[in-house]
Amino acid sequence: MGVFNEKVSLSDLRKIDPISILGLYISQSLLFLGILLILLNNLNIIAPGSYFGAYNWVTVVVFFIGLFINFISIPFLYFSSLKNFIKESDFWDKETFWILPLFFFGTFFLYNSLIAPALALLILSIMTIASIHIKFIFKARKINMENEKGLYASREQYEVTLKYLSAYYILLLALLVSFDPLYQVFFWIRLHT
Repeated sequence: MGVFNEKVSLSDLRKIDPISILGLYISQSLLFLGILLILLNNLNIIAPGSYFGAYNWVTVVVFFIGLFINFISIPFLYFSSLKNFIKESDFWDKETFWILPLFFFGTFFLYNSLIAPALALLILSIMTIASIHIKFIFKARKINMENEKGLYASREQYEVTLKYLSAYYILLLALLVSFDPLYQVFFWIRLHT
């Protein structure tokens, strides 16, 4: 079985908590569903005559997908990735990889839905994710200090990954605030269909 072009044996797959696998795949599925709904809506295939951001069923569904991603999926991936890291399962790397795209699109889904409580919920979700992120950086540092003898083969890798994720969060928020590239793309699609 291959995951991201990397061969994973069935015995390795059995070592991964099924809830971790299910949580990641549900998160990915919701992400792609939200993108697909916006794209089909802006191409006038579903909910003709409207677009994402105008109040319609597509906007409401995508808004709730954004809520789920930012308040459930991302925190779940933090907890699950740390658990898998401690178990020395490489699946933690796949989980942390998906946190940033989920954050990017979850934030976009909330902010650009233009539903009344969206901005307040977006700010709350960013504060929640930031506090979880900081908490997990400290947990990773504590794990590194407690296991200086190298009980974990790559004990510093989780902390380094989270530090890189911190920089990506800052760049991504700056990009979303200053340019909002996804909105520009979907707006262009709407204008040219």
